[in-house]
Amino acid sequence: MEPREPMSARMPASATKAHRLEAWTIQGDLLGSWERSEASTILTLVASLPTGDPMRCFSPAYAIWAHAADGAVLFDLEFCFGCFWVGVRETDEHQELVAFDADSLPAQELLSRFMELAAGTGQALR
Repeated sequence: MEPREPMSARMPASATKAHRLEAWTIQGDLLGSWERSEASTILTLVASLPTGDPMRCFSPAYAIWAHAADGAVLFDLEFCFGCFWVGVRETDEHQELVAFDADSLPAQELLSRFMELAAGTGQALR
């Protein structure tokens, strides 16, 4: 098996400016948010996702919108745990699809975080 490149190589440059992360369903339901150090923890988790072997569907269930301290949207990430793609889009840029290993520990931890927020709103998805 060849070595896998972590998501860190594909993270938006503006990730270091993220102050608040909002977790959304793709249907547009706000699940909750992560602030300051917790936002940093989530971005570290995302950056540690190893690449994987994707499929074709790209039907993401969850998204993260990253905001600067002034509230400006920096970038968004859309996660499809069914086909192993994450869509990465910086403000005013085209979306880039990056394959990730949905069975990896970081991916499972991230999915768990999404599902925790979703359970509190009755919006649990996979």
